[in-house]
Amino acid sequence: MENNLVLCQPAGSSIMSNSSLTLAAASTDGTVAGIEAATRDIAQVPLLQHLSEVMPAADLLFGGVMLILVMLVHAAGMRWTSNHVLRRSTVLLMRPKRWRADLLTSGTVFVLLGLHVLEMLAWAASLVYSGLIPDWRMAGFFAGNTYTTIGYGNFILPDGWKMLAPIIAMSGLFTFGWTGSVLVDLVGRCQKIKDAAAASEQH
Repeated sequence: MENNLVLCQPAGSSIMSNSSLTLAAASTDGTVAGIEAATRDIAQVPLLQHLSEVMPAADLLFGGVMLILVMLVHAAGMRWTSNHVLRRSTVLLMRPKRWRADLLTSGTVFVLLGLHVLEMLAWAASLVYSGLIPDWRMAGFFAGNTYTTIGYGNFILPDGWKMLAPIIAMSGLFTFGWTGSVLVDLVGRCQKIKDAAAASEQH
């Protein structure tokens, strides 16, 4: 079927016809094999050949989509956390107490921890459902170590997918940097509450 379609088109469009047919197969297949086949044909474009040697198209497509999803989840979590800290700090300044500032700090840190664990779970699920890692425990260990940029231990992804690990690490760098900015704001607001509490105790 594919060969007949290619013969009916000009020679210069053979790559495009192969790519479109393979992409259609990938969309119905939904497996790693389908993605690999689709990106293999795309990589035949001369301008992309050298790039595909450094960063295979399959890794870039799969990892890029997951990175964007993880960042969207993190954005929602950061928005909620920032709004919560703003609301609570405003209320606590009316009746400042040191222990209340500490409680706000510890609660916010716990929420941020849960958000990062959720994002590591998302990476682990993508590795399992794509068939790259068959075991959930191993997928969680790999995703956690790579996301936190510690390293991936003794486990290495299959050939053709090894560049996915740096993309997971980049997502961790982005999200931890974002979390750090929220923590700086949190510490500043809690310090104002403690300063107000100290001032009220002196009067």
